Amino acid sequence: MRTRIAFISAGMAVLLAVALALAPVDLGRAFGYTVSNPSGAVLALLAYTAAFVLRAASWRPFVGARAPFTKLFSLLMGALFLNHAAPAKAGDFARMYALARRVPVERAVASVLLSRVVDLAGLLAVLAAALALSGFGGVGGVLLPALAVCGAAVTLFLLARLKLPAFSGEIWRHAARLQVTLRETTRTSLLISLAFAAPAWVLEAGILAFVGQGIGLDLSPAEVVAATCFAVLVAAVPLAPGSLGTYEAGMVAALLALGVPAETAFAAAVTTHAVKFLYALAAAPFALGEGLAAIRKGEVKANETRLEV
Repeated sequence: MRTRIAFISAGMAVLLAVALALAPVDLGRAFGYTVSNPSGAVLALLAYTAAFVLRAASWRPFVGARAPFTKLFSLLMGALFLNHAAPAKAGDFARMYALARRVPVERAVASVLLSRVVDLAGLLAVLAAALALSGFGGVGGVLLPALAVCGAAVTLFLLARLKLPAFSGEIWRHAARLQVTLRETTRTSLLISLAFAAPAWVLEAGILAFVGQGIGLDLSPAEVVAATCFAVLVAAVPLAPGSLGTYEAGMVAALLALGVPAETAFAAAVTTHAVKFLYALAAAPFALGEGLAAIRKGEVKANETRLEV
């Protein structure tokens, strides 16, 4: 984990060095703007945090009332750190494992799967709306991801109704219970979840909005949201640790389409990603706290088992 963080940090430093070489005036202007406007930086970070608050609210309809809202937010923040510090989106598996201490395993797994699908659906909806408001009539850029979301939704629908072989064993019992949990998901819970997931992506654009003001980007709010969502969409493809390079590629492509010069677009993309990366590292205490809680829970269960014996 430490090696991965060091690798991503080094890669981010290289990208920042390249951005500084290509656009020193833009980065200098952004630094000066941040120093002279700390309240704006705080507001941007608060908006970014509020996005995760909304994602916790979006997750809750699939979990139920047994998990407090603050616990869901803590798990999301811990997952944010793990998704940067560990491979293969480990944060989602950690969410399932930690939540299973409070709810049945199958509900924990189903809730994370469903929240992921809804989150991506919200991203695509906001991206399509932002592109339309920005004057881009075509939807070709979101067509393939939209098909992927539909495919994931159909897959979950079919898995929930697939007739499993009549085998015995713990795995098959959990699989059968997972099917029941997926079948019990209502349209109302999906719509409520989407109602929270979509605006979260608008709030996430607060980082680029602040960076753009510092660098001097002349973008409308819709264009800022479109660039942010497209960058996240491209970064969702797991090509590099911590989305290193893929996030920048997506945002640069979006900003170039909006008429931003290449050097300025690259500086804005790297700076925005660096802020988000540092924010993810700052979420490490949440991951540590949830890990310690899981260890304590395991020790309690072990002690209870010994007492029963």
